[in-house]
Amino acid sequence: MMKLKILGSSRISLAVVAAIAQLLSSQAYAQSAEDDESLVVPIELDNRLPEHDGVAPEDEFEDLIFDADTGSYRLVEDDSGDDWAEPSSQSEQDSAELKRLFELYRDALTNKNYVEADTLAKRVVELSIKLNGLDSHDSARAITNLGIAQHNNKDYEVAQLNFTASINIIERIDDRLSIALVNPLQGLAATQAATGRPDLATRSYQRAVHVSHVNDGPHNAGQVDSLESMAELYISMGEIKDASSILQNIFSIQSRNIDPTSLDIIPAMEKRAEWQHRLQFYDNERATWRRLIQILEKHHGKKSLELVEPLKKLGRSYLFVSPAVYDLQTDVSTASGETYLRRANRIADENPDSNWEIVEDTLLSLGDYYILSGRPSRAAKVYLDAWAVLSDGEEEDRLVIRKDHLEEPHILQRVYPARYYNSLREDDGNQPPGNFETGSIVFGYSVAANGRIDNLIHLETRPAEIENFTQPVARSLRRLIYRPRLEDGRPVSTHEFVYTHEFFYRPSDIKEKVEALEPAADEDDEKGGETSTPIPNKSIEGSTTEQPESTNEEVT
Repeated sequence: MMKLKILGSSRISLAVVAAIAQLLSSQAYAQSAEDDESLVVPIELDNRLPEHDGVAPEDEFEDLIFDADTGSYRLVEDDSGDDWAEPSSQSEQDSAELKRLFELYRDALTNKNYVEADTLAKRVVELSIKLNGLDSHDSARAITNLGIAQHNNKDYEVAQLNFTASINIIERIDDRLSIALVNPLQGLAATQAATGRPDLATRSYQRAVHVSHVNDGPHNAGQVDSLESMAELYISMGEIKDASSILQNIFSIQSRNIDPTSLDIIPAMEKRAEWQHRLQFYDNERATWRRLIQILEKHHGKKSLELVEPLKKLGRSYLFVSPAVYDLQTDVSTASGETYLRRANRIADENPDSNWEIVEDTLLSLGDYYILSGRPSRAAKVYLDAWAVLSDGEEEDRLVIRKDHLEEPHILQRVYPARYYNSLREDDGNQPPGNFETGSIVFGYSVAANGRIDNLIHLETRPAEIENFTQPVARSLRRLIYRPRLEDGRPVSTHEFVYTHEFFYRPSDIKEKVEALEPAADEDDEKGGETSTPIPNKSIEGSTTEQPESTNEEVT
């Protein structure tokens, strides 16, 4: 019998065993064992190998294992390494990539990076359709997300097409009452409202609410988003009664099956008060805040820090008076608001769980209230107390907040001058129609120590032919109110502010004005072509003032 000996070391390398295996499988050894048994070539271990008590040969040679069926040793591949893994399928890779892209999309939306969100949403749609097909809920959701990004980019026409496509997909795979329709319907309604079609938007919101009712009942909390959007739409249309009715419905849903004296009712009451403020129902707003404060006092006591925020909001509400078109209202005194704000400050100052940040916040609220109500002397005293709180100790955080809150002026009352010249259109936040162009009016002014605007001067208007728009914008700017800048705790004036107001005009408005001035120009030519002398910038009050050389803040 032919014998093949393996000599040398007691360990056999993989390379040697592999060479032996190749030799045995070659043509030279391909004869059948039936022809000549002597050609069976077992591997015989040389007797010179060291003896080991109780140790089998296969234990000694890590790369070999004895096969009892064949009576011989065979090579074993070591696959125990941790680095090896079966490669994932293309479908698994696409699913992982889809999840990664969606997370990036969501982060982009959160950070208001809508251009990036748009790009990512398109890739999500492509992958979703590849994995799930077009007619699937996943693809419909992906297309809805793309519409959301496009809406935020103000690409309303394309967003509307994608919301409609998502709705069509869901209707094909489900039906016209599927709960999955709610989100794309809300997106479609918002886009319709942004494009100046409140009638279509109202119908889309109503359908979303109806679908919600069919699936989850008439009192489900899931419909609140649609109802709030409808209320916003009615407010923008001036339909206050319809908006009020919807908001009452929202409160009923949010307070359903809740004890009206329990703490669980607080979120619904806070939301109600905020909406009442939006609707200019200031008396109703104050009643809601008072009721909420009573509930908090019952559960937390009259010196709880939980009372600080509602007391501040109740106090500020006394700066507002409901329009005369509403029902008869009680007399409103700014002294009442002062009482609530002082109480908030007292609680913050005396409560052992309070801190300097809460105290400073209540002082600023009180000081701002005095400025807005026309009592700058009282405001100065309160601001001085706030300055002392932020200057106490050597904490760097206090000094940083002092610089931010008190060493720079802060707008307390904003103004919104008309955006359309020679037009009854109102600004809705969207781009103007194509027949309008953009102009600008620039003013310079100072902020006095009492927070009011001083030395208001007109610097420039573009196009220069538009002159009679200056006075309306100036009147609006005079209503600006600031928290004044403080130096060493005392309010002081701040100069060289610049306010740039952009507006929209039609080129035909300028053309008509130029044509109206042409006869006067012809008369001047007949008189000898007199030339005009540039006039210095005029103060709104009528005095001549030099244009500021530099500015330290632009208010837009």
